[in-house]
Amino acid sequence: MLTNLAIGSAKAVCWQSFAARNTAIGTRTMLTRILICVVLGYSVGNVFAGEFRITPDSDLKPVLKQVTPGDVIVLANGTWTDPKLKFESLAGTSDQPIQIRAESPGEVVLTGAIEFRVSGSHVTVSGLSFVNPVGTSDVFDFRTKSSIHAHDCRVTDCSFAQTESGSSKESRWLNVYGTRNRVDHCYFAGKSNAGTTLVVWVAETPGSHRIDHNHFGPRPELGKNGGETIRIGTSDVSEFVSKTIVEENYFERCNGEAEIVSNKSCENTYRHNLFERCQGALTLRHGHRCLVDGNIFLGHQAKGTGGVRIIGSDHRVTNNYFEGLRGDAERAAICLMNGIPDGPLNGYAPVTNALIAHNTLIDCKVSMEIGVSPSKRVTVVPSECLIIHNVFLPGKWELFRVQNKPDRFNWIGNKCQADATRGADLVEMQRVEIKLTRAEDGILRPTSSKTLQSDQPCEVEMDIDGEPRKAHFAGCDDPGTTFTIRDLENTTGPIWRRPLKP
Repeated sequence: MLTNLAIGSAKAVCWQSFAARNTAIGTRTMLTRILICVVLGYSVGNVFAGEFRITPDSDLKPVLKQVTPGDVIVLANGTWTDPKLKFESLAGTSDQPIQIRAESPGEVVLTGAIEFRVSGSHVTVSGLSFVNPVGTSDVFDFRTKSSIHAHDCRVTDCSFAQTESGSSKESRWLNVYGTRNRVDHCYFAGKSNAGTTLVVWVAETPGSHRIDHNHFGPRPELGKNGGETIRIGTSDVSEFVSKTIVEENYFERCNGEAEIVSNKSCENTYRHNLFERCQGALTLRHGHRCLVDGNIFLGHQAKGTGGVRIIGSDHRVTNNYFEGLRGDAERAAICLMNGIPDGPLNGYAPVTNALIAHNTLIDCKVSMEIGVSPSKRVTVVPSECLIIHNVFLPGKWELFRVQNKPDRFNWIGNKCQADATRGADLVEMQRVEIKLTRAEDGILRPTSSKTLQSDQPCEVEMDIDGEPRKAHFAGCDDPGTTFTIRDLENTTGPIWRRPLKP
């Protein structure tokens, strides 16, 4: 369980930038009229025009009838028990979004049977703390009815936490519907009941959502399916394009189940995230044409810690850093599953045409496991994949483990430490002396580029730091580029770019 100290610290991180933004908002020119009214228990104090203060006893309907673009709805400080708040069809604009915010960031606590619903356009929800939901329903939805969704809306600087024993019923904490919505600078931790922490629901129109700069804190092992931290789509819509971006997030001990992130749609991007001590894998379970780029996976030698699991076609796994992972099979550093020929949507689509390029794998129990989980039904081996310019330093561990031999793989310019032997007979690979040193940001970076050079080109133009590659070097880091360390508490930048403990 999380301590109050840990929650308080996380809130401070999430809300650091909130006060500064509100100061700017407060100085913005507002409407000139002053609202002074009392309607059926709904009270609005003497405030500037366009600001509506509500309490747990307020009747929202008369408030929402008056809200116009640029207005602010303020939730009064205190504990709101079993709140059912529906902000339906609010119509903000890109220049004048409608805000729903805490009176004081972190001082509005919603608890119990929480139902917080938002729909409309250009609405921002901020500064709220959702604590110990009882699990009788989903907590936060970007919709108010099945057909009334949110578009261009945002939830930011909020926390979702379970600090005591919760319900055994299944529920989700945050559901993303609609299009172009954003979840950023939020904290999620402690969810112990079944149900994905954050779900993106996929429809025929690409959602194009963004999930960024969040801290997904510890989630205890559930012991069954349904303990994902993020899921994008479901098997029945897995051929639809979502175009959701998951970037610059920190995943810490997300141990709910084997799938930390469960991708179940097409053309999503997972980039520049940190996975630390997570007993599972970023899993491309269904869907095709996804990008996994520039992520860091640190296992710290913890049991079951994994990397990227690949199922489906045309995925790109590039520029990732894997160190100290102790998972195998589905939780290997890089796992390529066997597939089902002409299988159902909820089955295992064959792995074809994957690009696995410029990754660095260090001290992992199994660097790559290929053809995982073959059976009488699951018979299609991974095929036509390009494995190029990766760096392998397995130490005493297995370089490759092959359950079913792949078909028509093309191996180009990969480098392996000179004394690595276990599993290395899968393919002929250049064995070189690879010199690395732990840099200020906590990851091992090459100190000499000579042995990592290649005369073979690759279409991956950037390295793990987002810098243009200056030459053809194997591994995630181009030695000729620079990198920037940013503190965890700098919420305007990547929250995980900080010195990491080895």
